[in-house]
Amino acid sequence: MRALLFGMIAASIACTEPRSPACKEVCKREAECIDQTGSKVPFDEKECIAACAALEHDVERSAAKVQHHIDCVAKQQVCSAVLECK
Repeated sequence: MRALLFGMIAASIACTEPRSPACKEVCKREAECIDQTGSKVPFDEKECIAACAALEHDVERSAAKVQHHIDCVAKQQVCSAVLECK
């Protein structure tokens, strides 16, 4: 669900958002987990990074949610838990 949300948002934003290291890391981890679990959820790591960066810079509406998601993924030890992060 979260990956789909990032994908939809990424499709609607420009590709010029700066890429934060945190977004790169969380999207890399999610991509690895999707591959490892054999999930059929459509996921594009580059779109994830672009969407994450755009949301991260939307201080009024999304930045806190993005940081919460990044923190959740960073704390998880197993991929099934990573994919449950909202």
